[in-house]
Amino acid sequence: VIVIDLMGVAALFFISWLYISKVMKPLEEGQKKQNAFIAAVSHELRSPLTVIKTGLASIREDPSEAGHFLVHVEGECDRMARLINDMLLLAAADARHWKLNIEPLDMDTLLIECYDMFCTCMNEKQAVITLELPEEALCTIPGDKERIKQILTILTDNAMSYTPKGERIVLRAYQQKRYMVIEVEDHGKGMSEEEKKHVFERFYRGDQSRTGKKHFGLGLSIAKELAELHKGDILIRNTPGGGSTFVVKLPV
Repeated sequence: VIVIDLMGVAALFFISWLYISKVMKPLEEGQKKQNAFIAAVSHELRSPLTVIKTGLASIREDPSEAGHFLVHVEGECDRMARLINDMLLLAAADARHWKLNIEPLDMDTLLIECYDMFCTCMNEKQAVITLELPEEALCTIPGDKERIKQILTILTDNAMSYTPKGERIVLRAYQQKRYMVIEVEDHGKGMSEEEKKHVFERFYRGDQSRTGKKHFGLGLSIAKELAELHKGDILIRNTPGGGSTFVVKLPV
């Protein structure tokens, strides 16, 4: 009888353990995702703050250039507001309900604007960014100007995070059949095949040894979803000599 009672207690304990584990695991996962989300928000907001900080420092050094840098500072303040709104959307698992303001886009002008903005924060990183455009003007494409800028800003910020001091980042664009192709090329340590499989997942953290920083993949997941909303895509390939190249393909 005692043996049967002990077996009954053990069975009850085991069933209770299974039930508690089943209930607690989602709570633990939810807490982990919440912590990851907070870390990701901090990372994404750091980029516009860097531009604002370096822009104000440049104004302090040369007040005569205030007009030029204040345009970028104001633009980054607007971008921070959009990022916060996007974070709230992601927090509510509602990211795919983004609305696009589609209009014909002059890609040469858009890319030059982005390049000019990126140059503002390159001095602090001691990196160099170059813009490569074909001799003939790029065609216009249908798209949301601010969202495409957001894609390129996320990818360029990511390239800056993984580019050693003094190395070059390349922003390149060309037309390939029915697509406008925009590449952001860095010359860092590159990614493993495993990282490439997961880098666009929300909250994914790559190999810390690349930078020593805890970077989460929220920004890249936003870029990927925005490209897909434009009926496009983002791919990754290895940069010759080392590094990664993110390839944005948008239909013309």
